[in-house]
Amino acid sequence: MKDREGTDLDRRGFLRFLAGGFLALWAPAAGFVAASFLNASGTKHRPGERRLQCGTFSTLAVGEARLVRHGAEPIFVVRLAASKVMAVSAICTHVRCVLRWNRDNGTFLCPCHDGAFDKTGNVLSGPPKRPLRQYPAEVRADEIIVHT
Repeated sequence: MKDREGTDLDRRGFLRFLAGGFLALWAPAAGFVAASFLNASGTKHRPGERRLQCGTFSTLAVGEARLVRHGAEPIFVVRLAASKVMAVSAICTHVRCVLRWNRDNGTFLCPCHDGAFDKTGNVLSGPPKRPLRQYPAEVRADEIIVHT
């Protein structure tokens, strides 16, 4: 094999060329993988844990819900009591429409077929037969942690 100047590469030079190319390709990928295990504060997440960007627990009033994004599936985080929070899917179990939060009576409403769910995700009325998917949620140092 010839190098850029047109001279022959020996076996050692060829192996150095391959090693350099390997490092150039895989170093950024390794950095990305390492960074994905760290959050902004530099602490590690547990496997299966995702910190949703939904503000602090103290800014969510009792009886209120906040819509947050989790990939393709939006999630509602609901503050049930002074120290209790839960998370449910914001996708209706009937035909997968995105639900709306009804602040007046504390229910989730489906705009497609008038399905209704209570604040814990149980079916109240309409065509849905299954409750909303629930995600374990907790509060740590005023931060809402949802395990997905």
